[in-house]
Amino acid sequence: MSKRLIMILALAFVVGIAFAAYAEVQNVKVSGDITVQGVSRQSLILRDGDSNPRGATSPSNTGGPFNQYDRSISGIISHARVRIDADLTDNVSTTVRLINEKVWGIETNAVSNDGAVDNSQSSNVGIDLAYATMKEFLYSPLTLTVGRQELHFGNDLIIGDVDTNNLMAGHNTTLTAAATGRFLPRSLDDLSQRKAFDAVRATLNYDPLVVDAIYAKIDSSQIDQNDDVNLYGVNANYAHSKNTTVEAYYWEKNRQKAGASASVVAGTSFGGAPAHNDAVRTVGARGKYTGIKNLVVGLESAYQFGSRVNNTVLYPNDVLNNGGTRTRRAYAIQFVSQYNLSDIVKKYDPMLGFSFTHLSGEPYRSANKIYRGWDPMFENQAGGTLFNKILGYSNAQLYNAKLSAKPMQDVTFSLDYYYVRLLRAYRGDEPTAPSSVTITGVIGDPTYDMNPGKHSLGNEVDAAVTYDYTEDVQLGLGFGWFFPGEAFTKSVNRETASQVIGSMKVTF
Repeated sequence: MSKRLIMILALAFVVGIAFAAYAEVQNVKVSGDITVQGVSRQSLILRDGDSNPRGATSPSNTGGPFNQYDRSISGIISHARVRIDADLTDNVSTTVRLINEKVWGIETNAVSNDGAVDNSQSSNVGIDLAYATMKEFLYSPLTLTVGRQELHFGNDLIIGDVDTNNLMAGHNTTLTAAATGRFLPRSLDDLSQRKAFDAVRATLNYDPLVVDAIYAKIDSSQIDQNDDVNLYGVNANYAHSKNTTVEAYYWEKNRQKAGASASVVAGTSFGGAPAHNDAVRTVGARGKYTGIKNLVVGLESAYQFGSRVNNTVLYPNDVLNNGGTRTRRAYAIQFVSQYNLSDIVKKYDPMLGFSFTHLSGEPYRSANKIYRGWDPMFENQAGGTLFNKILGYSNAQLYNAKLSAKPMQDVTFSLDYYYVRLLRAYRGDEPTAPSSVTITGVIGDPTYDMNPGKHSLGNEVDAAVTYDYTEDVQLGLGFGWFFPGEAFTKSVNRETASQVIGSMKVTF
């Protein structure tokens, strides 16, 4: 057979496939949104002026990505997303969403390792969602979703945001913007809209019981090494009645031990290849009740077990147990409630809310064989709050009271108050002296001077007003203040942190 004939047949084959694929598309929908935020933040590390006010031997944020945290941080950031949904057949569909998040005025791909522009991909367009959904896959109740997708379960206490508290990829590399997968400066990255997981999700719908089985690849830093971070889980949701829903789950985040490469081991600060994987296994249950008019209440409780391998990149306080493995024993309890007051005050449609979150903790530099600090896994609850730039969503009790109302048509006002209390006070090597503390759970965070035996981390007040200019355009203005508590040493780092965020969102 001549080469010309082979080429003609090959071309016909390719064209035939292309036309067949195109013919199968039943419906295509294009949507998206553009959000622009003007942000001003002050004293994110609770001190002003000199970045090292007590001299070279004191806790400092000099160098690295925090060397401007004590100064005014301001900038305009934009989030642009375009989503394409295509129905191929009645049971097969695909979704792709592109995203660009950038600071205005930063157009290069160069990394600047400071608090203002540590942004390695500011001008790039990334894949935010890319998944295929197959309904009735091999079995009528089964739906299979494969690809980059968002995962939200319950109140997002366990699963909801892949890069929560900046703890995403690069778990065994240095803390650069590229390594940790960040697209915004560290001083602003809690405002990111990127939350998708690379995952396979199998959903069995036995109404009123829905069971989800999940596998996700969180990080595959070295493809030729056993150093991946994987997520496995099963979530069962049962609608017991019209007013009662119960949920039970098991999640495991497994960080594999490093391979033979000396550079990889050195990058992780393991101090030598660990003997075991770092495994966070979480079992829990959640209930929600809406049987009382205008009232919604929910309660969730979870328990963590497994092994915790020393890693001073992820856990900077692990200095007395270098190279060791500890047993995990941690727990969390969360109560949420919301009451609509519209029957009492009909004019303003007011809403009251209250929540309480208890996250078990570990004292600073503990050498105990059992580690009791709560691992936030992939929570998605505290983004945009100032205390979340300081606290790693562990070792705390958080109280939140919220009021929202509509003082006029298309205008909504909300007021949030948070009180944050350390469950176990941080202490230094000497109980009578302040501690130089890197708070566990926020990767690469700066250090703080903290008083021994003190539990009050601080209070936060957030106020926001939003205006629905049209059905597709929303304008917003928010203010926030974090007032450090007595756990922080007053003479070093007890300045009030504040922020102002103005926003415009257009949906199409």
